[in-house]
Amino acid sequence: MNGISRDDMMELVALFALGVLPREEAALVAAFLANDDAARAEYVELRASADALAYSAEEPVDSARSARMKERLLARVRNEPSNGTIARRRIGPNAGWLWAASLATAASLLLAIISTVQVFSLQGQLTQAARRSSVLSTQVAQAQRDSQRDRQMLTDLVSRDARRYEVAQGGVVVRGDRIYLTLSKLPPLPRGKVYQAWTLPKGAKAVQPSLTFSPNADGVAVVALPVDASKVGAVAVSVEPEGGSKTPTTTPTFVRPIS
Repeated sequence: MNGISRDDMMELVALFALGVLPREEAALVAAFLANDDAARAEYVELRASADALAYSAEEPVDSARSARMKERLLARVRNEPSNGTIARRRIGPNAGWLWAASLATAASLLLAIISTVQVFSLQGQLTQAARRSSVLSTQVAQAQRDSQRDRQMLTDLVSRDARRYEVAQGGVVVRGDRIYLTLSKLPPLPRGKVYQAWTLPKGAKAVQPSLTFSPNADGVAVVALPVDASKVGAVAVSVEPEGGSKTPTTTPTFVRPIS
């Protein structure tokens, strides 16, 4: 497959079955398994031995670190001359009491300022933590949906009861009401172009637009079509402008009946 030897691919299959293959390489292996009976059989055996479905886990998200207050509030309530001697002034008999009261007042103000700053800082941290928690909850939910979808796709692609249809660029896999394109030989696309899938409903004469997609650097793409396979008579792929088209603007790279 695009310069990768079969031995190398079988090593990737083993890693895939053991659940340690990086996610970005999953499409390459999935397309290889879908179109190679021997590799698929070995994957099933390895997966049974490992007692785990082969899929790449997302890296855990790091905990957000709260910002620490690094600036200190400093107040100088006593002025001392640079020569180290204490300046003497003519002051009344209550000077000591007044001096202590001034110090107490300054300390109280300082504590009040510090407490207020800390309260606002903690409130800001709590608000940020709540926002991060919401974002992380959304990410976790999305990761769970992606994981469930990946497990379903892998189960379908390696299943013995799946129907497989060869095309020049790879294959089409149908299992139950689900359809997958497992393409591994797609040419690079010109700038501003994408591949677009098309489905032909049974009994219809015109195709309906489906997903647009681009292959990876190896020309591999594994696409699950959002359509009920029992209602589809054929699938096709063509090259279209970014954003897709309502009807094919180029000759399809393949048209494959699946009924």
